[in-house]
Amino acid sequence: MSKHWKEKTNPEEHIDYMSTTHVQGLSVQNSPEKGEWVYFVRECSFTFQFVSLNQLKIAKEYFSVKVHPSTKRFNNGLEHYWQSWYGRLPAGLIGGTKRERILKALEKAIVEFS
Repeated sequence: MSKHWKEKTNPEEHIDYMSTTHVQGLSVQNSPEKGEWVYFVRECSFTFQFVSLNQLKIAKEYFSVKVHPSTKRFNNGLEHYWQSWYGRLPAGLIGGTKRERILKALEKAIVEFS
């Protein structure tokens, strides 16, 4: 059973993981998409955190696709720990029934938060 909720933005507590490729994310305070609320969606023992509804819609689009292209990009060899937000997701979330459950949870959250 999915769960979703929103909290008032708190720069000391919330991090924007989608606006940067840095593993630790970006402080909500410095986020280009900073808003009044931070949105959470919990499904398949994983909690997604979004700093805007736009990020929630981007995640929905990502989980709508069954097969994704390679995530390999040019790298100068020094920044091997930088990854896109979807590259840091646990491996089991992207395929099969978990992907479908996450997609439904994201769609439900978008409808309720809009």
